[in-house]
Parts: sequence; C-alpha cells; structure tokens
Amino acid sequence: MTAQPRKINAEDLLTMRFVSQPQLSPDGTLVAFVSRWINPKKNRYFSNLWLVPTDGGEPRRFTVGDYGDTSPHWSPDGRRIVFISDRSDSSQIWLIPVDGGEAGLLTKLEEGNIGSLAWSPDGTKIAFAFRAKPAADRKAEREAREEEHRSYPPRVIRRAGYREDGTGYNGGERWHLQTVCVETGEANQLTSEDYDDHSPAWSPDGKTIAFVSNRSEDGDLTPGCQDLWLIPSDGGTVRRLTKQSGHMQNPVWSPDGAEIAYIGHDRPDEIWGVSDPHLWVVSVENGEARDLTLGLDRPVGHHTLGDTSESEVGAASLIWSVDGARLFFLVSDRGSCHLYSANRSGGEPIRLTQGAINVCSFSADRGTRQLALQIGSAIEPGDVYLLSARNSDESTPSRLTDLNREWKAKLSLSTPEEIWFDTYDGKKIQGWIVKPPDFDPHRKYPLILEIHGGPHTQYGNAFFHEFQFLAARGYVVLYTNPRGSKGYGEAFTGAIRGTWGEPELNDLMAGVDYVIDQGYVDSERLGVTGGSYGGFMTNWAVGHTDRFKAAVTQRSVTNMISMAGTCDVQLIGDRTYFPSEVWEDPTLYWKLSPLSYVQNISTPLLILHSEGDLRCPIEQGEQLFIALKRLKREVEFVRYPGEASHDLSRSGPPDLRLDRLRRIVEWMDKHLQ
Repeated sequence: MTAQPRKINAEDLLTMRFVSQPQLSPDGTLVAFVSRWINPKKNRYFSNLWLVPTDGGEPRRFTVGDYGDTSPHWSPDGRRIVFISDRSDSSQIWLIPVDGGEAGLLTKLEEGNIGSLAWSPDGTKIAFAFRAKPAADRKAEREAREEEHRSYPPRVIRRAGYREDGTGYNGGERWHLQTVCVETGEANQLTSEDYDDHSPAWSPDGKTIAFVSNRSEDGDLTPGCQDLWLIPSDGGTVRRLTKQSGHMQNPVWSPDGAEIAYIGHDRPDEIWGVSDPHLWVVSVENGEARDLTLGLDRPVGHHTLGDTSESEVGAASLIWSVDGARLFFLVSDRGSCHLYSANRSGGEPIRLTQGAINVCSFSADRGTRQLALQIGSAIEPGDVYLLSARNSDESTPSRLTDLNREWKAKLSLSTPEEIWFDTYDGKKIQGWIVKPPDFDPHRKYPLILEIHGGPHTQYGNAFFHEFQFLAARGYVVLYTNPRGSKGYGEAFTGAIRGTWGEPELNDLMAGVDYVIDQGYVDSERLGVTGGSYGGFMTNWAVGHTDRFKAAVTQRSVTNMISMAGTCDVQLIGDRTYFPSEVWEDPTLYWKLSPLSYVQNISTPLLILHSEGDLRCPIEQGEQLFIALKRLKREVEFVRYPGEASHDLSRSGPPDLRLDRLRRIVEWMDKHLQ
C-alpha cells in the first residue's frame, strides 16, 4: 500500500539531490552533469559526475566515492571528460575516459582554487585559472606548526581585497592562467603579474587565449574596470582588446575567430549591480564592441535566488551557434530565468523557453543541434532537460532526469501562488504566497514575510526548501520583489540607489496588506525574516513599524558606518551609488543604519550570524544585540562558528543549516502560534 505524502521537515534537506552543470557531449548523445548530496554522518557535501543518454535512457553515476567532483568538460572528440576533484590531498584536474576506466590525475598543483576549465580546439591542452592558497594555510605548514608548537604567523595586509567570504584571507596570491598538456601533465603558467586573470577562452585556431582581467591601478577599489585581454596560447605579451572597461565575464570566440562574445556592461563606475549585464560582441581586429541586447531592459544571466540551486547568482552561460549566426544566453525576467537567442547581426532577442521556470545553465553539442538545460521551478529543485536548437523557438524542453522523484513522492509540497499588487504610488509589485499543504480558507493563519538579499537579485520560480518547511509548519509565507530587485528593468532596480530602507518597506508592507485582505491571515500574528540585505530590511522594518510580532534577522547589516570598512568587498562609499564617502558625510550613513532606530524596536528579535561571515561581519549583529539588551528588549543572539560563512543558509555545514531552520521556526512558533 502506497504511503500518503507527508509534510516536509527540516531533515528532508539531507536526502535531496542537487543537480547542476549539464554538459552535452560533442555528438549530442550524452549529457554529463553533477549530482551533489549530503552525507549526514560525515556532515559534508559530496558530488559525483553522472551521465544520461539524450534518447531517454536512465541516468547513471559515472564517478563514485565520497569526493567533490565538479566542472565536467568533454574533450573535442568526445572520448574523455576533464573535471575538478578533491580525490587527492587537494583539488586537482582529473581526466576520465568515457568508455570505461579509472580517473587519472592530470595536475599536481599547490593547494588552492581551480576554475574555468577550457579544452584547446585540438584536444591536446586544457587552459584554466588557478589561485594558490596562502602558504601558511597549506596542510604541510599547518602540520609543521602543530608539531613544533608554533603560532600562526601574523598577516601582513597590503591590499584592500585581502579577504573573501567563503574563501577566507589571502596574501599576495592572485588568479593566474595556466595550460596543461593532456598527455604529459606538463603545466605552463601564462600570466604572473599582480592582477587577477580568469575565464580563459581559446581562439578557433588554438593560437590565442582571451581572458578577463582588471589591470587598473588598484583593482580592489575599482572592481568594475575589467577588460578582455589576449595572450598567445604558449605564453607571451598580453594585449588589451576592449576599448571601454566595465563588468565582463565569460568570453567566447565566434567560430570564424573574428569576434568574441561576452556578458557585461560598459559602466566601470557601476559596481553595485544596478546596471544590467548585456550581451556584447567585440571585434578581434579593432576592439569595437556592439551591444546585442541594448533594448531588452532585463539582465543577461541567472539572477534568481534559491536555497537548493547549485548555480551561482549572476552566472551567465553563453554559446555561439556552429554557423556563427546566433548566440544563446540566459535572461532573468519577473521571477523567471529563460533561455534566449540573438542574431549576431542584431535585431530583437527571442525567448526560447516559456512558463514559470528557472533555467540555471545550459550547454550545446558540436553542431548546436541540441541544448542541455538545467531547469528548476518553485516545486522542482532542478534537473536536466533537452531542447532542440534548430526549432527552439517552437520546441518544449524534454526531461532527461528526475533525481528527486522518490524524495518528492513522499512529500506534500505547496505550489506557490503568484500575485501582483499595487504599492503606495500605484506601481505593480510581484510576489508569491506559499500556503500550508492542508490549507483551510476558513482559518486564520500567521504570516511570515521573507525578504531577499542582494539587494539587486530576485526571488521567483526557484525551489526554496525553507519556504516549504515554514508552510508545512502552519505559516502562510509571502515573498516578493520590491523596488531594487532584478528582472523588472534598470529603473526599477535603481530606485533604491543610495536610499535603502523606505522605498522597499512601503512595497513590502503593501504585499503584507494584500495578503491580509484575502481573509485567511491573522493581522496580529505577522513575522518577518531575511538575510544579508534581507537582514538589513528586517532590522529596518522592526525599527519603523510595530506590526510584526516576531522577527529573525540573519547575517544582517545594522551599522552602515562600520560596515564600510569591515565588508570583504569595498562597495560602501562608492559615489555612483551612495553620494559620498563615509567620512565625508557620516550623518547620511547613520541615517541609513537600522541601528540608529534601535530605540523604536519592540518586536522580539532573534539574531543569527556566523563568525566566519566576511561579507557582513559578525560585529554587525553584535552591535544590534548589545543595544537591544541595554534597552531591555526581547532579543536572542545565535553565533554560528567560523566554519559557517555568509552563505550558511545555502552551502553551510549541513548540521548548522538544520539548526538554523529549527531556531527560526521555534522563534516564530513562540511568538506567533
């Protein structure tokens, strides 16, 4: 007898499969992809490569073991797959034959980070980016210190960008380009100057590599000053290609070698993310660039948030058609992310996928006859799909995998209801409501408002385990895209430039009132939570209204003055976003700080923060906690240990992710149920 579906719980996160990085084989018969999972006993994430036939066969595990196997890339002849794995003492590049056999170690790099694998057109070399770990942090040095009872040496800091959330502190290490010979394993470092170089792309003849680099006087303080550069594939003098600096990523050569496509914008002073990335092509001969999505008014790339997606927000897949006439790319639009194509010669881009979906990444076969897509939705964590590229504007993607089939069959999930509501000035705002699985329209439910971070990202049609979990515990969950969000045009995104707080709060409360007016929410049992910028807005909300009876602020910003010097990215004080540096007008930054309104906070507040958070350092939470304790308000402070970074809710240690979910619901239950 088949068991009835049950409500989702926190521990269901531990049994999910997270699918990503679909890579279609050159002949179009197989898709390699990454499947990631959690081992609860080891409290770790592991991932392996899988293969699925495009003719509808069952997917199968291709690599095995408790490792982190990622970034699969097919060789040009389709006989081998290169990937990154930690199956040795450190992350290295590995090769595995497709027709059977063991994976072989290709590189012997120092401990560090590897990225941007790219096969040479003839299949003899692989280009990649590498950044070594600081010497003091490497395993051999750590063990020697312990044996000799030495302290960790002092850090000497000379760069503004001396640390990075999720990675930690660095010394003088930079991202540099290397190539490695597939047959011999011989490595050749191509760049070595004091700059970060990444995203290598081979020219069709294999003689040149294009890459992205910020070679301005102080790139840490001018992160928007990137350019495309060219270097001979065997090494030599670099040449700047682009004439106008800006944000750039993912260069890809046209099949004829005449142009390079990339994703970005031409506003080097715009570093906060208000300006939408566009699709560009630049002439290799003269460096003249053309914007192919000038009139789109939507961001190119994947900008939808989720807590189970393996795709980075802002990631941007980009592929040329084999004849060089078209380009395929992603666009984020009103809560969804879709596949688009654009003609090289210009014209209006065409959307190739439809519906309330989240396309996270894609790839193509050698002839761009088919496309493999990673697609998820609000009730689907994400799987591999296949789409015909020849008639893609008329085709529907066919599903190739369903790795969470058994997981979903056990659960009663709630399908979010899309809503549009009017805010204070008549502007339409998009949002979604998740109701309890056993929703009774005649009951009155407590409501939890979820506020997204960024601020320039979007909520939408991506799976959120957290939202489903809260709904299963008897809450109506509301999540919206207020002003400042991506996906509604640059004017909408830029509406909060330098004026954080009030515009968004009006939009958010209009959404709350809209749901209350539906008749099934108890207006006296309202909760609010959010992380990062969503934590800022949670703090701002409880400092400006007493309508919420419980709040949970996570990895939040409280004091804009201290945040300006403690965040790992040097953004606050940028005069294109905020009108002055902190020391020039501290009054402005204090006015924008939720801490300045702390005396108004009467809502019971739970503060969640991680000691390893370098994006919004824990001192932000500390200041708010002490202020509320001195004011004798109801407050609790949970400090997660150093192994938890800013992304605790998405990629933190599994046991701490569960602890976080339990604490949120316990706090809400205490005050709202």
